[in-house]
Amino acid sequence: AIAARAQAFSFFPSVLAGRCPARSDQKLVEAPTPQCRALCSVAEMQSTNRERVDAEETAEITYDLAEVEKHCVRGDAWVVVGGNVYDVSEFAERHPGGEDLLLGHAGEDVSVLLQGESPHQHSQAAFTILENHRLGRLREHAEQSQVTGNGHGRLHSNGVESLTSAQLRKPLTGVVNGRAKNGAHQAPCEMTGWREENLVDWSKPMLCQVGRLGPLYHKWVHSPVDRPLRLFHSDVIEFFSKTPWFVIPIVWLPLMVFLSVLCVQGLTRRSVFFPMFSPAGPLSVPYFLCWFLSGIVTWSLVEYLLHRFLFHLTPPDSSPFLITFHFMLHGQHHKVPFESSRLVFPPPAAAVLFSIFYYFFTLFIPIACGRAMMAGGVLGYVCYDLIHYYLHHGEPPQGSYFHRLKTIHVQHHFIDHQSGFGISSKVWDIPFGTHGRRWHE
Repeated sequence: AIAARAQAFSFFPSVLAGRCPARSDQKLVEAPTPQCRALCSVAEMQSTNRERVDAEETAEITYDLAEVEKHCVRGDAWVVVGGNVYDVSEFAERHPGGEDLLLGHAGEDVSVLLQGESPHQHSQAAFTILENHRLGRLREHAEQSQVTGNGHGRLHSNGVESLTSAQLRKPLTGVVNGRAKNGAHQAPCEMTGWREENLVDWSKPMLCQVGRLGPLYHKWVHSPVDRPLRLFHSDVIEFFSKTPWFVIPIVWLPLMVFLSVLCVQGLTRRSVFFPMFSPAGPLSVPYFLCWFLSGIVTWSLVEYLLHRFLFHLTPPDSSPFLITFHFMLHGQHHKVPFESSRLVFPPPAAAVLFSIFYYFFTLFIPIACGRAMMAGGVLGYVCYDLIHYYLHHGEPPQGSYFHRLKTIHVQHHFIDHQSGFGISSKVWDIPFGTHGRRWHE
């Protein structure tokens, strides 16, 4: 037994030496076996990768701060974060805090701004997204790191300390209604912006892959990225899964008008439900407006409930079908929140929900009243989708109502996805306690 173990352990030094052990009755030979060739190939690949990474770090491009300061306009914007230089020219228009805010600090070291909560807090996912736009190192910072050997930041001429990447990548806590012992707000699910290169293949349709993530799905889907997403193999289905924002009013506003006309016509006819109305009844329009407004209010509640309890359900780790369903329904939006063609609901899918609500509204209340409520609900839905798009790509004035909505929605995506479920309004977030701290601020 001892001899067998010694023979087994003698295999590894031979592999490390680039040779393969022979049988016990033979001398050590140089001809490698397939098993040895495989192990040696892996070792060579790892060695090659290490050499390549070392070469890339050694040959990394460096920039002067004066050169960075020249790139400070729309379409040509650089920033410095943690001693690294980033080109955010293309990302500026998708910046959750607004393009003007980012361009206002173009050409500067924004390390301290990103680490603090003013003008707004940045999640760890923000730093991961920022890495996609990295150009190189700041020469002053690289030289200081070589001299000190500790990688600490330095003070530039503007008095702003350049923090290191390690310091900037410290986990940022989320925002909920309670506070931790240290005063920091804690989130139920920290969005770490982790690396995911080996989890999915972004060059292939995603719906056939997410079901295999299992227990990793919840953390993966709430780590947003800035890259294009394909859902389906079929080009036709993929085309209809994307919807420009202007399609929503074109499709749904004519339906709202049609339902409103049918409702007013129905209210002006004598029926068992409204015997007091003559064909020219003067109360038909006010009556219609009451039901129409009730439809808008009803939609605001439906919007909140759908977003909180359906769109943000947690699928079981053991159910690939429910994971895929959740990703198709809403998870895709949290994974790629910057993709403009996936911000509004595709009309075919919305038509299914419309049919369900229309059936129940006209089943339990008079059909004319049900149509009025549906007309109001359709208007509420159109406003919801357009406001949602505006919150992602618009720049509402500082201090305005829509600016407050945008702040809460950015928090929902990048800091705490368990708050801010209302999109077009916060009327239901407040009584249910899911408004988040930013609403009061």
